[in-house]
Formats: sequence, structure tokens, C-alpha cells
Amino acid sequence: MSYVGPPFSHDIFVSYSHGDDGNGQSYLQSWSVAFAAELGRELKVDRRYREPLRIFLDQEHRPGHGVDPLAPLTDQLRREIEASALLLVLMSPDYLASPWCEDEREWWCKRQTATGLPIEGRVVIVQILPTEEVWPDAFSDQRGHRLKGFRFHTSGKIPARPLGWSVLPGPRPFGQDFDEALLDIVGRLHLKLDDMQRVLEEQLRARAGAERLAHTDGQVLYLHGRVDQARRWEDTAIALTQEGFAIVPGEPDTVEKDPVKRQEARERRVEIMAESDAVLLLGTDDARAVDTDLIVIGKHDRQSARARSSRPLPCGLLNTVGDGIVTPVRRATARNVQADWLDATDDPWTPAVRQWLAGHSAQLRHDE
Repeated sequence: MSYVGPPFSHDIFVSYSHGDDGNGQSYLQSWSVAFAAELGRELKVDRRYREPLRIFLDQEHRPGHGVDPLAPLTDQLRREIEASALLLVLMSPDYLASPWCEDEREWWCKRQTATGLPIEGRVVIVQILPTEEVWPDAFSDQRGHRLKGFRFHTSGKIPARPLGWSVLPGPRPFGQDFDEALLDIVGRLHLKLDDMQRVLEEQLRARAGAERLAHTDGQVLYLHGRVDQARRWEDTAIALTQEGFAIVPGEPDTVEKDPVKRQEARERRVEIMAESDAVLLLGTDDARAVDTDLIVIGKHDRQSARARSSRPLPCGLLNTVGDGIVTPVRRATARNVQADWLDATDDPWTPAVRQWLAGHSAQLRHDE
């Protein structure tokens, strides 16, 4: 398992050219393998990364961790590539001229669509030699400019060489200029890996929330109603519990006039709402209360709860009084705050709530 988590098995795939001369001599392979080893060592100075961090490249020195020599190489590499969260490229003229590296790059980009994550911000360019050639589109920003990346070669010298080239080999094969440049990369990678871990955890929570919506019972519904409609709220809550739903809070909301108490009540509401699967607003004949609840609770408080929990948290306006509160403007407002109208005027109406949740679950899974 990787540091960032599912669906990725590797945190970083190091893509590089061996620099083959066609006669069996690989000019860049030893340096590139040593670079990857030093990168992993420096990343793991932070204790959080020591156990879970996974870096993949097509040659490892530890038995059992490299590419299986008995498997079709291209197919196996593709499986490893698509399971990598970040693509780190050791950029050189040899890399740009390599069909093998091109295949790696195009396959990684192609397969990332299945993760639901954009490739922008997930490609790390380490320029180990100057390049005059045109870079692939995947290594350009939206304006067509090259990704900035990290310069990792000597300057002011002819010809240029990757940093640390002249002191390889050795127990610590690189010098101070290499170490300082590497630490810059490590700091950026730590931030990127942490950000990806957060995004993936949010995806998992959202996916789990979508699956809960399709359950046959046990979903937690936040049922909002005002204390002056306590009887109607209680009847609605009992009907929903008889359908198998859990209802929170255990009583209708009081309307606080004091600003401090009102804010405290909203904070408690958001806290409970964040642990719920969906929100229902009780639609009564107090039309102005419906308007306020749509905006304050259906939009603002629900957005706060979603930000806290990463749950889908669909919202429905449960119309318990009929056409009296239905106007074109109110329907449009509900649509704009992503609240659905649900008819609760005719029994049995509770199965419609379950169908509504199932519909949201199906849509969320389709959107993935």
C-alpha cells in the first residue's frame, strides 16, 4: 500500500531513459537508480513516510521488488505505472528520444482518467540535462509553456552533467550541490503527497456516503423543523423512523433571537449534519420560514457540513402542505441551492424518500 492510499500502490513512478548507445552501454541508468534511492531516503527522514512510502522504477536492487523477468515486461510496467500517484520524470534528450519513455508517459496519462483525478500538478520534472527539443503536451501548462520543474544539472560548464555525476560511485555517491537540490524536491513532494492523500481520503468518504444512500435501511437523516411546528415535525419523524431511517436531531430546532446563541445553534447543527447521510427540510405553511431554511440550512449550513465530512449530503424539501408553498420562484431557488422537492402530502410518502436517496446514489456512482 502507498502513503497516499487507494487506488494507488505506488506514490511515485520514476520514469527515465537508460541512455543506451545501442551497443549495450547505458550511460544514465546507474545515476538514475542512485538518484531514486537517495530520493526515497530523504523522503523517509520524515517519520510519517518511512513505512508506507512506495517509489517504483524499472530496476531495484532488492530481490523481489523489481519487475518480474518472467512476465511480459511492457504489460507489467504498465500495471505499475497506472498504479502510481505521481509521475516523476528525469528529463534529458535521451528521455525525449525514447519510445519506451513515451509509452510510459502516454499510458500513465491515459489511465489517470479512471481515478477521477486530473494529471495537472501530478507530473514532476527533474531536468538532469539541458534539452532543446520540444516537450510533450503532457509536460506543458495550459498556456503551452513548459512545466517549470527542477533544474538538476551543472551550469556554467561545458558540457553539462547531472548533479553529482563526477563523484559517482561511493557509499554516499553525491555531493553537496546534489543534496541541496534534492532537498528542494523533497520538500515539494511532501506537500504534494500530503495533498493527494487528503483528496483521496475525501473521495473514499464521498464514495462511502454514496453507497450508504442506497442501503435499504439505517440511513441517518437530518430532519430540520422549527419548534412552532413541533407536532408536524414529530409526525414526520415517526413516519421516517418506521421506514427504517434514523432521525437527528431528536427534536425540532428552536429559533434563537440572540446572535451568539443563534451562531452556537448553527455550529451544533453543522456538527450533527456532518455525520448524517442526507438533509430534509420540513416544508410547512409558513412560506417565509421555508425561504429562510432553504438558504440558511439547505445552502450555507449544508455546505459547511459537506466541507467537514466530504459526504454528498443531498437535500430535500419535504412538502407537507401542498400547493400553498409551491411557486416558480421558490422552486427555482430550491434548484439553485441543490435542494429537491419531495411530496409528503399523500400517504404513503416515505417510500419516495428512499427512492430519492437511491437516485442520488446511482447518480453519484455514475459521475465517478
